Amino acid sequence: MGTSSTALFADDVACDVRDEFIESLSTGATPVDVTQSLIQSWDNAIQDADDGPVFWLALAATQWKYGCLDDNVQTHAIEIIDSGVDLKRWAGSSAARRQAVLSSLRAKLLSPQPAFRKPARRKPLVIPSNEVPSPDGRALATAYKLGAYLKNPNTTTERMQVYIEMEASDSWGGGGVFVADCEFNEVSLTWMDSETLQIVYPASATVSDKKPSIRYCDRTIKIVYGCGD
Repeated sequence: MGTSSTALFADDVACDVRDEFIESLSTGATPVDVTQSLIQSWDNAIQDADDGPVFWLALAATQWKYGCLDDNVQTHAIEIIDSGVDLKRWAGSSAARRQAVLSSLRAKLLSPQPAFRKPARRKPLVIPSNEVPSPDGRALATAYKLGAYLKNPNTTTERMQVYIEMEASDSWGGGGVFVADCEFNEVSLTWMDSETLQIVYPASATVSDKKPSIRYCDRTIKIVYGCGD
């Protein structure tokens, strides 16, 4: 699971749950059917101590926004907030900020939700990327463009991320492992074996995230790094 801040949707799992719910709802499926499908497809993640609470919180927040908050989903989310189980991942000031996020969400979930609305179909978003499957076909590393940001008044630099998806316990999951200020195609991805990915990036790149490994369920992939010219 990749998490960049204490905000509810600054989390790969939360974003994926939200996006899957919205996409399915936009096709005309009923909220009940979409909810049941998500619970089934995310079963392994739901059992995870970290990802499980995030799943229910993200699903509840998204359902409330579209006016279709399911009673069972609401109950799960409120119980998670009240129990403090989601806060176990956080410490110090981060825990306090996360608590504020959860308190705000709790108040929203217990307030009257807006009228039901069907989200508009999203146009396919094409993101420049480079995908490299692992030798066994059970993992996929992707380097892709995050977009431009203003580094200083005169310079705009691209930002990229490497994301790893892997198969474990009959499901797929993963998260971001590397973020740097450079073009996505300046970063090379090479699988040394099915459990080890090598990431080589320009020496001039400013790196903001560099994880040594990523774990999903019972599988861990190690990351080794190198700097090129």
